Amino acid sequence: MTTLSLNDNLYISITPRGAYYAVQDNNEDITRQLVLNILKLKKSPSLSVETLSNISELETNETLELLHRMQESGLVSGQKSVESAPEDQLENILPELLASLTDSKKALLAEHSGLYLGVSGFPHEAAEELAAISANLSEVYQRHKGLFQGNLGFKQHAWGLIDAAGNSEVGFWPIFVGDNHFTLIIHGLPQLNNPSFKRLIWLLSRRYG
Repeated sequence: MTTLSLNDNLYISITPRGAYYAVQDNNEDITRQLVLNILKLKKSPSLSVETLSNISELETNETLELLHRMQESGLVSGQKSVESAPEDQLENILPELLASLTDSKKALLAEHSGLYLGVSGFPHEAAEELAAISANLSEVYQRHKGLFQGNLGFKQHAWGLIDAAGNSEVGFWPIFVGDNHFTLIIHGLPQLNNPSFKRLIWLLSRRYG
């Protein structure tokens, strides 16, 4: 029997780490699905057993245990005030969000087809080429996924063009939302552990989730 309980008058907030965990691959995962279901909502839900059980479709004890594991892993937190999804249209806000995800202000979001949805800092021609490269890399990864995740046990899914010190000059980060596959392409040092990344995933989840 579980001894876990919830604090009253709080709202559940997905952290940037939680958003990244949910979209880094498309494997079936109850934790991943709960995060994405929350990010489909217009506002952060109340931290109540009834609400979370409805979202997770789990029994009370299972819901509490899952939430406890997620909180310990830093995927969710309890907040005193409700959060609302960004109201802006994805196309209008993408350049601002992308610019905040890297110290160089150069980033773009590409579709699986090799076209890009938004860009910051890169000229159009370079953005087109990078988006096309991301599609090729996605195909390579899918062909060798069994080796990377199975035999070698690699848990990361991103690709990078690295310098002699091992620092990434350009990184390709897969994002899976629903049946849609995107690639976040970042020049320089990525800054994914910030609210802008969560806002980006929240927007994508509401549109494509």
